[in-house]
Amino acid sequence: MNTRLFAAVAAVAVVAGSANADLVNGGFDEGGTGWEFFGGQGLFDPPFLPGNALVTYGTFAPGTNFSGATQTLAWAGEFAEGDTINFGGDMYLESSRVPYGTNRAVIQLNFWYGAGYDYGFSVVAGEVNANSATDQILSFDLDYVLDAGAASATRISFDFTYIQDGFEDGVESGAVWGDNFHASIVPAPGAMALLGMAGLARGRRRD
Repeated sequence: MNTRLFAAVAAVAVVAGSANADLVNGGFDEGGTGWEFFGGQGLFDPPFLPGNALVTYGTFAPGTNFSGATQTLAWAGEFAEGDTINFGGDMYLESSRVPYGTNRAVIQLNFWYGAGYDYGFSVVAGEVNANSATDQILSFDLDYVLDAGAASATRISFDFTYIQDGFEDGVESGAVWGDNFHASIVPAPGAMALLGMAGLARGRRRD
C-alpha cells in the first residue's frame, strides 16, 4: 500500500471512530456511572442476571408515571442522516411481579429537539408487558437508520423505562429487570467513502 493511500485509510478510520457514540456502563459493572435514574428503581445483583442489574417498578401512585434510567447517547453533530444506531439489551420478568394491566417496560431511543429537552419521538427495541414470558432472559436488538427527521434532533438518549399507567391499592404493580444494555452509532457507509476520497484528494494536492 502506498503512503498516500495508507494515510487516507488511517484518516477514515480515525474520523469514523470519533463519529461513533457508545453507551457507557451498559451492564452496570461500574454501578450507576453514566446513568441518570428516575422514579422507582434500584440497582442490585440478582441471581438470574449476571452482575448488577436495574429493577424498575413505577411509583405506586395513580396516573401515568415513569421510572428507570436514561443516558445521553449523542448530541447534534455526532450523528447524521443515514447513520445506523444499533441498540438493545436484556430484560427479565419474574412470574411473581408481572406488570399490572397495561404497565410495561421498554428499551428505547428518545429523540429530543430545541435545546435538547423537547421530546420528539421514540424508537422501541423491545417491550415487556403482562403477556411476556416470565423467569427467562429476554434479549432485544434493533438497527435503526436515521432519516432526515431523526437526524435533525438535538439530542438522542437511550432509555430503560417502566411505564406505569395502571395502579390499584393492594395489587402488585409489577417490576422489570434490565441489564446488558448497548447502543452505538455507526456512520453511513457513504459518509466513510467520502472521507476516504477527501483524504486521497488531500494527498494528491500535497504532491
